[in-house]
Amino acid sequence: MNETELNNSFQWIKEFEQKYGRKPSILHIGNIANNAYNNAKLLNNVGFDCDVICYDYYHIMGCPEWEDADFEGEIKDQFSPDWDAVDLKGFKRPKWFAQGYILYCLFYLTAKRQNKAISAWFWWQALEIGRFYHCSMNKLLYLIISSIIKILKIAKYIIFIKNHILSLINQKIHSLLSKKTIKNIFYFFNKNSKLAQQKNNFRKKFESSNFEERVQQIIEIFKLKFPERQDQLACEDLEGYRYIIPFWKKLFENYDIIQGYSTDPILPLLAKHSYFAFEHGTLRDIPFESTARGRLTSIAYSEAEHVFVTNSDCINNAILLAGKNVSGMNHPYDENHGLQIEGWQELRQKLCQQLDADFLFFFPTRHDWVAGTGYADKGNDIFLNAFCNLRQSGYKVGMVCCEWGANVQDSIKLLTEKDCADFVFWSQPMGTVKFERTAKACHIVVDQFKLGSFGGIVFKAMAVAAPICTYIKEDDILKQYSELPPVINCKSEDDIFHKMEDMIKNPDELVYLSSSSKSWIDKHHSSWDTLKTQILAYEKFFYKQGLLQKL
Repeated sequence: MNETELNNSFQWIKEFEQKYGRKPSILHIGNIANNAYNNAKLLNNVGFDCDVICYDYYHIMGCPEWEDADFEGEIKDQFSPDWDAVDLKGFKRPKWFAQGYILYCLFYLTAKRQNKAISAWFWWQALEIGRFYHCSMNKLLYLIISSIIKILKIAKYIIFIKNHILSLINQKIHSLLSKKTIKNIFYFFNKNSKLAQQKNNFRKKFESSNFEERVQQIIEIFKLKFPERQDQLACEDLEGYRYIIPFWKKLFENYDIIQGYSTDPILPLLAKHSYFAFEHGTLRDIPFESTARGRLTSIAYSEAEHVFVTNSDCINNAILLAGKNVSGMNHPYDENHGLQIEGWQELRQKLCQQLDADFLFFFPTRHDWVAGTGYADKGNDIFLNAFCNLRQSGYKVGMVCCEWGANVQDSIKLLTEKDCADFVFWSQPMGTVKFERTAKACHIVVDQFKLGSFGGIVFKAMAVAAPICTYIKEDDILKQYSELPPVINCKSEDDIFHKMEDMIKNPDELVYLSSSSKSWIDKHHSSWDTLKTQILAYEKFFYKQGLLQKL
């Protein structure tokens, strides 16, 4: 994107700020693989005011620390990472990122948006304490505390006790005092208390009535959109959202744009609020499940203002659901994030010595390859076997793998049986900074050999000029990009063996691939293109909503 295109794309953002005295605001819901966090960072940098809500989800790859902290130390639980147990080197998560118990997140962001500083501070502290209990404390102690908290949260018992005590006090005072004025005062407060209770009950009934009406609307829309589906949407599919939707509605009122990631477009759909949907592999299978999640995801994507698709193999499904309101786009990521990375030369030397190797592979992909377990979607065994064949053929190759996925032990067993376990270093899953350093230290970065598409591993590695070995379906990739990425495209063990053998024998080819990788990313996977795709869709929406007027 050239400078003129940039200025034209962003001009309406400046016009919006001049008209309303503030930046256009966006709420990003959900944060699998830090897609929302990275996207919000990019959008904030070009003039938007974004918040991210990452509720009831603590996975290591959904945390800002994973993306931007060059941390030292071991994270023992990937699903409940204890960030207090590692050295973050001064990194602090931004206040626009809310992660933790869903209600605390909702209360915090609502207070933040309404400029209620004290309330926002309080709920931020509640989120911090909640994450400490969830991620840092002994699991048994956490379960005990959770049980106590749940008991305390049963509001009806608290209200019953409060009303009972007030009733006793009221009766006692009435028995002691008989003056008419005092009686009138008590009558006044008692009457107003009942009126307040009646008002509260009416509000709850009204909200419940609105929810039921919305549920029926969505069920009817589903029938019209998917008449051929045997698993029609039912009231029970949506019942679990009844109590929480009023809180989401209140939060949504504070933003110009709502963007739901993965299955989270369901929330603004239920709240009857306009929204954008962002998929990152979501549409492969989920919408077609005969489950409540599948049905709701289908209707949520079909009703979105626009759908952003980051995985090329999901574009056809997106079009099937949302028609013309679909745009393919790159994963949100700053392609210059790792340019200043240091320490990779020393790491290469250390790994070569440790693994008795002079050629290194970095294989950070999730280990899921055994049929009937996990997702079985990566084909790790194909490369592991090829690696062992290379080593047994006399090539001094070494490899770095990450301990994540359902089949880590199966991979270790395979390597052990072929006497190659000593040439593999197993690491905990790596944060982005460590990932970038390791990608530069190794000669080739390896990804999946089954899906035929690519995601975070490939583009993050190419962004630091790392050569890539993976399998891509070229026809599918060309639907999204005008030029194929310069990867070493392999699918079988023999194919991998011969192409890696060629790379080992011809180091100049690696130099060329390294340069080509970075050039391709800058040309085809630039963050500016990611921004432009979204900003054009947002602009159309703002004109449609009357927030901007065409000159």
